[in-house]
Amino acid sequence: MRRVAISQASQHAGLAALLVAAIWILWTELRPPAIAANQPRHSIAIAAAPLAGAGSKIGPFRLTSAAVLTSPEQAFGGLSGLAALPDGRLLAVTDAGDWLLFRPGAPSGEIGSISMPGDVKSDRDAEAIAFTPDGHTLVSLEQQHRILSFAGHGPPLTPAGAPLYRTDTMGWPPNGGGESLAVLGDGGLVWIAEAVRSGDGHAAALLVAADGKTRPIRIDAVAGFAPTDAVTLDETHLLVLHRRFTGAETAAAISIVDLAPVLAGGSAAPGRLLARWGRDGKWPVDNMEGIALVRRKTGPPIVYLVSDDNFSAAQRTLLLQLEIIAPLR
Repeated sequence: MRRVAISQASQHAGLAALLVAAIWILWTELRPPAIAANQPRHSIAIAAAPLAGAGSKIGPFRLTSAAVLTSPEQAFGGLSGLAALPDGRLLAVTDAGDWLLFRPGAPSGEIGSISMPGDVKSDRDAEAIAFTPDGHTLVSLEQQHRILSFAGHGPPLTPAGAPLYRTDTMGWPPNGGGESLAVLGDGGLVWIAEAVRSGDGHAAALLVAADGKTRPIRIDAVAGFAPTDAVTLDETHLLVLHRRFTGAETAAAISIVDLAPVLAGGSAAPGRLLARWGRDGKWPVDNMEGIALVRRKTGPPIVYLVSDDNFSAAQRTLLLQLEIIAPLR
């Protein structure tokens, strides 16, 4: 009888944990956006409070700085995609359909609304941003899975061409679709779904060639994690950011993915875990969703990571700066 009671208590505890996690996800991911669409471009104050951990290493990375970003601006937060401009500034997109342009460590930045139809979250759920070699900015949106193209690298984001839709995305879940987008050197795209897995556990993705031809591919996932952003490392490799965010547990990971097999006509891209950390690790962590790579004239490349606070007081907007200190391949 005692064993039965203990078993039932364990089951009840497990169900309670699942219920808490579900309520947390519904509150943080599905609640309405904090601001209205089509707000004008304007400057905002940004404060950066440093966090501990600078100098510590995980895998081939050294954490050079970490900070919590805050702003009195209501539109600030929800940073879900990140890209680096040549002048050192970072451009982020939010899951409320806005963009944020800022320089790490600067006391201010600019914010504005992405030009797109619709003013509800399902219309404006921007999750990733990337620059093309021919001078365009691409923004991936989920819920209504599509990629928008804008002229130039950075704001103002002026629409350039029709949105890119693919029938392959019709089976992606509304809130688990095109979370990651990376642009290849020839202008091709790798578009990774957050919550779609193949039978062997790989993450589902699309390889969109420069001529528009599209085919499904599989990318090695990190067990227990979801891919949330990706950036091109070189001609055949991606750095992929992953997160575990359940309300009860928060962790992050970075992997390297080899695209050579799929670029040669195959269907699977192997990957390797480079770094993983959680709340009890060396580095700060929250709902990590954006990654950007900065190549310097001298010194190793820099990787920036940003977290999505979902416009929730229970979460933080973190900006981590990593230095690559060892060969990745």
